[in-house]
Amino acid sequence: MPGACSAKELPGCRAPYNAGVIAAYRRLPRLVLLAAHLVWGVTLALFALPLAGERGRDRIVARWSARLLAILRVRVHTGTPPALSAGALLVCNHVSWIDIYLILAARRVHFVSKSEVRRWPVVGWLAHRVGTLFLERGRRADTRRINAEMAALMQAGHWVAVFPEGTTSDGRGLKRFLPSLLQPAVALNCPVVPAALRYRTPDGRYSAAPAYIDDISLWESVTRILDAGGLTAELRFGEPVSPDGHRRELAATTERAVASLLEVASADTPPQTPAGPSAASQ
Repeated sequence: MPGACSAKELPGCRAPYNAGVIAAYRRLPRLVLLAAHLVWGVTLALFALPLAGERGRDRIVARWSARLLAILRVRVHTGTPPALSAGALLVCNHVSWIDIYLILAARRVHFVSKSEVRRWPVVGWLAHRVGTLFLERGRRADTRRINAEMAALMQAGHWVAVFPEGTTSDGRGLKRFLPSLLQPAVALNCPVVPAALRYRTPDGRYSAAPAYIDDISLWESVTRILDAGGLTAELRFGEPVSPDGHRRELAATTERAVASLLEVASADTPPQTPAGPSAASQ
């Protein structure tokens, strides 16, 4: 036929199409499970969460989050959060939207998230129902409002979680921690718990599949995670930090703590200067 090409003559001419079709079929069972799980989440949020006590709600959220990760074929290795008798602020590096569910499966917290997430279909509504605080970035007045809500939650004995980098990264390094959302911990002298997460392939290599960067859509991110064929997520907790001093000092201290957990250099670490001939001869 005119215009037709054979895979034998042009090996790449049909490969993109065929690969796309095969990938779509492979994703389909997981996408069906994911859709059903979202429906189950809406049902729980409407009927179970309002009737459950605080501990019951925590168990529901943790189990739903763990099941979501299982559907996405994310195997979780989680450390034990420190036992604290009062409220705390959790600070963690940020790679993907699934960071939230990785943390929720390990410890019930109230997240501070960008306001755009509230507009995500279903997911944004669910986040709102489980107590996420939504911040309009770039508005100082809204930062003051969120800080007041964070302080109220921590005073009531709850944990609040923030991503001080202010954005996601590819997971191979750490961006500078912004201090603005650490102010409630300083004002209350509330312990700050550093945490670090990263994603690997099943054989232990770095994976970029979960990285929610470069303006990709939520759908693109979901398909990348599913196409990865399985991931291992590692979540580690450090020792609580006492918020002595200014919030900028606290940001630098917790940044170094998270960098240590990740075994990477913190963003404020000066580059190493190679030793010159005179230094080597000393």
